[in-house]
Formats: sequence, C-alpha cells, structure tokens
Amino acid sequence: MMIVSVLRTSTDKQDNSIHTQRDMIMSFCNLKGLQLDKEYVDENVSGGNLKHRDSFNELIDMVKDNKIDTILSVSISRISRNTLDLLNFVKLLQDTDTNLIILKENIDLSTPMGKFFISILGSIYDLERNLISERTTDILQNKKQHNKVYCKNTPYGFDRVDDRLVENQTEIRMIKKVHTLRNQEKSYGEIVKFLKRNNYKTKKGDFFGKNNVKSLLKSTKKSPFLSL
Repeated sequence: MMIVSVLRTSTDKQDNSIHTQRDMIMSFCNLKGLQLDKEYVDENVSGGNLKHRDSFNELIDMVKDNKIDTILSVSISRISRNTLDLLNFVKLLQDTDTNLIILKENIDLSTPMGKFFISILGSIYDLERNLISERTTDILQNKKQHNKVYCKNTPYGFDRVDDRLVENQTEIRMIKKVHTLRNQEKSYGEIVKFLKRNNYKTKKGDFFGKNNVKSLLKSTKKSPFLSL
C-alpha cells in the first residue's frame, strides 16, 4: 500500500507553488517518519473541475483499486474547490479505507476530528445545493412574471417570440375549458374526446392523450389564466 501526495497549482504565478507544497509535505513526512511513494501533480489546472486533472484522476483509479493507504495534501483547495467533487472523493476514501491528511487544516480522516470534518462537509454541500435550488427557483419565477423564456420547451398557453413568451389566447381558452371540465368531474377520456372534437393539439402538433391532459392540468394548476 502506498503513501502518496496531491499537488496542484491553478497558475504558474501562484504563490503556493508545487515546490512549496512539496517542501511542506516532505517536512511533514520527515517529522512523522513516513516514506512518500509517489506524487500526483496537476500544474496550471483549476480545482473547480476534475475533467482536466489527469494526474488526480489517475489517483482516483489507484484508490478504487485499493492501492493507496494514505494521501497527503497541503490544503483542501489542492484537492478540489468544488464541494460536491470533494465530498464524492472523501466518500470514495471512506469506502476504500483510504486515509487523507490535510496539513494546513489539520485534518486526518482516521481521527474523530476527521470524521467530524466529513459531517461538516456534507452539511456544507446540502446548504450549497439548497441555496442553488432557491436561486434557480427565484430566477424561474422572475422570468415567468416577465413573460421571458424559462425552459427549453414553450409552455402551453404561450408562443415564443425571440426570448419572450407571448400569450396564445386560443390555448389559454382551452386551458380554462379543460380545468372547467375536470372540475365538473369529467373523466380524462371525456376531456380527450372534447379536445379532439374541437381539433386542439399539443405543441408538437399531436392530438391530446390522457397523459397529455394530466400533464397540462398539473402544469397549469396555479396558472394566472385560471383567475382571469
């Protein structure tokens, strides 16, 4: 089993250079009596995405093959600046019983404090995910309020004109009628027959089926059209 290090810089002008990181890790190894077997180095590569980190991806393969005992790094940011990537990497280390030691943050996954770090990392990821979801919801709501395109497919009741959504009055009347029929306890089959009889079609030009009607009712349930 190998003891290895992870070194990374984003630019060739970065203060925390590969040479500096290497010296710090070697000093730690000498202090702890550890023998470093290999370095995994990514120079001038962003820590925000693993896609272009060839050396780090090679390390991941080695971890999956259970060939690594301990990984050393100067800082968490040298591993990844992406919370999800970092969390997934730590989970992989847990699954393969591989230890991770971070010098600056004084993290050792084999200790109780290391395990506490994992729980905090998971909480941070959940928080980030929730904040992103809230921001996305706010953006979509704002676009809807200003009749701007907010999805790939044009919603029923609108026509797309450049980057704006323009109300389609024929479709709006149909939406109101479908909700009225459903409120009158008409079956989906009866509604489908009504739509076909009146030549109403989906955005793709097909006649409505039961699933189309269910989807339309659900997506327009809170539509402002219904209160007009």
